[in-house]
Amino acid sequence: MKNNLGKIILCFLFPYILNAQVLLQSPDTFYENDTVTFTLIAQGDQIKMPEIKKVDNFIVQNGGTSQHTTIVNGTRTFQIVQKYMIVANKDISIPAFKIIVDNQVLKTKPKIIKMLKVEKTKSDLYDLTISTNKSEVYVGESIIFTLKFKYKKDLEITGLDFTEPSFENFWIKKLPTQKTQKNTSDYNEQELQYLLFPQKEGGVTLGALKIGVNTLKKGFGRSFYLSTPTDTTSVYSNKLNIKVNPLPKNITLIGDFTIKSSIDKTKIDQGEAVSYKLFIEGRGNIDDLDEVTLNIPEATIYDNPAKKEYNLQNNSYGGAYEKTYSIVAQKDFNIPSIDLHYFDKKTQSIKTIKTKSYDIEVTSNPKVAVKLEVQEPLKIEENKSIQSVKLNIEEKIFYFLIGLVVGSILISLLFLYKNRARTKEEKPLIKVIKSLKTPKELFKVLLVYINIDEELDKIIFNLENISDEEYKKERKNIIKSIDEIIAKDKKSNILL
Repeated sequence: MKNNLGKIILCFLFPYILNAQVLLQSPDTFYENDTVTFTLIAQGDQIKMPEIKKVDNFIVQNGGTSQHTTIVNGTRTFQIVQKYMIVANKDISIPAFKIIVDNQVLKTKPKIIKMLKVEKTKSDLYDLTISTNKSEVYVGESIIFTLKFKYKKDLEITGLDFTEPSFENFWIKKLPTQKTQKNTSDYNEQELQYLLFPQKEGGVTLGALKIGVNTLKKGFGRSFYLSTPTDTTSVYSNKLNIKVNPLPKNITLIGDFTIKSSIDKTKIDQGEAVSYKLFIEGRGNIDDLDEVTLNIPEATIYDNPAKKEYNLQNNSYGGAYEKTYSIVAQKDFNIPSIDLHYFDKKTQSIKTIKTKSYDIEVTSNPKVAVKLEVQEPLKIEENKSIQSVKLNIEEKIFYFLIGLVVGSILISLLFLYKNRARTKEEKPLIKVIKSLKTPKELFKVLLVYINIDEELDKIIFNLENISDEEYKKERKNIIKSIDEIIAKDKKSNILL
């Protein structure tokens, strides 16, 4: 009798219990700089969730909302589940949140989530190691950063969650990816390499990287038709300490460079142009080379965009810079020497290299211009022997029809030509770009055009770091920028 009475009371109170529930769900611990997700759950008939922008001075991102409806003993109850995300580098103190449920103000319980220091994962199944070819460098000097991930061959891995490395005060350039290699009988190993260019002096710690390894749950096999449950294991790498030394004052280049110049002639007529070429190459941070401009009084200078090439030779980064100028003047002038200053790490000294200077003679003979003369019309004497020809009505109709047909053909050809011209106005690459919906798709398409244009390189590298939402907002501007780059350099392979 007592048991039955208890069941009756519980059934009577259950709907009211559901209508008065709020709950905070979160992990107890997290690793430094990892994303922490906490969830607010509220049940009732009318629910108003709080607006949360910051927690413990950390910015909070909305992780999405879901809603469920339950009916118990004829009573309908709503459940709202709201997720939030935080990236933190210390313990997180989550306060009690106020949630209004059925005109009642309810509070969740406060909670402190403890931060754990990241340590390299030690496991017989996985290993993630990062390394560099240098531990002490100068600002702007390249560092080869290597990431090695190895795992047991017999692991049933369904996927890897990996975010490209990003270190504060470093410019990063990815090197071509190497294929997975089988180094031993038990493990597979994959290696990724990047070039790092420090932008700020001082002692720097490159934080541990993380790979999320998704494996099949134990007891489950792969299925072609059904999604298989998986477990995710976070694998952490070691950390690295690097010392970055400053460059001498007013010096931005470090390495070993050469500079050359040439001209096509030393004597020109007025209105004629001299072609001047500048060529710089070497091993070092040639990316930081400023655009070289000429200053020649009373001369008009047309400079084309510089051509830049970058490569890695014997683990040493460098490349070439080439630029052409056209110079027009009305009197003799001098093309001055161009100086290039850089820091030589081997000799620990500043070196200066320079081009030749050129004296150009301008003759007073202007370029011969084409003179247009209007000639008098030819006089045709009237030949009295020529008789006027009169056409009858049938001949007039015949020639009129011939003229009508010929005119129609010409008009059709004109429209066909204009339509073809319109189709050629839009470049094939732009058509492809407009059809892409995500930054990853666009990144894959543009990757083959890297090192063709400096502005295009910036767009390509930015695509690796923007989200789908940011891409939707900036898509029109990105397409417009690429279109302008194509129009600027019509000789580039980007038009293919």
